[in-house]
Amino acid sequence: ASKRDPCPVAEQPCPSRPAAGQDGERMMMPLTLPSGTGMRARHFAAIVLALALVGTAYVAHTVGNWMNFARAPSTWSERDVPLPVTLGTLELSVPANLMRRVEERVAGGALERVNLAVLWPSLEGYSELRSRMFSDSGDMSPVFHIALADDATTMETSERLKRVWLSLASGEALPGPDGLALLPLPGDTSSGTDFVAHNVSGDGVFAARCFTPRDRALAANCERSIRVGERLFVTYRFRQAWLSDWRSLDARISALAGSLLR
Repeated sequence: ASKRDPCPVAEQPCPSRPAAGQDGERMMMPLTLPSGTGMRARHFAAIVLALALVGTAYVAHTVGNWMNFARAPSTWSERDVPLPVTLGTLELSVPANLMRRVEERVAGGALERVNLAVLWPSLEGYSELRSRMFSDSGDMSPVFHIALADDATTMETSERLKRVWLSLASGEALPGPDGLALLPLPGDTSSGTDFVAHNVSGDGVFAARCFTPRDRALAANCERSIRVGERLFVTYRFRQAWLSDWRSLDARISALAGSLLR
């Protein structure tokens, strides 16, 4: 062998060369592969699936909390438990799901006015099943808004028709639904048409003041006031589309209001 290579080429194997260290030697790093877990493939797949389900449930729970936080609190109540209400000298018992305003349900007791909402023609109060109907803001909305107060002096709509509106009419009455006459009232017509739908017959006088806005995005409503007994003053507001039911409106609304008296 030459002096450059201390190992003979063919006689014996050459010893390993030391790794370079502090003394110029080489250090060998041991390499050890991890041993198997002994777990079968199907067991591993089951664990992965379980972890995935847990993760999915957590995400769904978190998103649900976000949605609940973002959702505006409802102003309605599904509870049909009667609440005691005092209107001046009148004592009433009003189911909570008929009352529109949270503060009136919470306060109970003595109130100057109580505001209700029911569906026509069933006169049912709010429930989750009927929530879509209560949120209807279209021209055919079945929601009737009813205000109750202790008032023995304010004129009812029918009395106001005879004493005031017939003399203020700005023109001849036009034919309306199911025998009603539509009496136009004076005023600024740039925003819409103001009129009184009425019928005078042997059975009495029906009158409701109505307004049809020029803006078609706004609903056309009517309002009528009646008195139940001597002091319970009832004002109900509804869509003009329900004028055709005028023959049954007073009787049904009066019966509902009267049933709340104690």
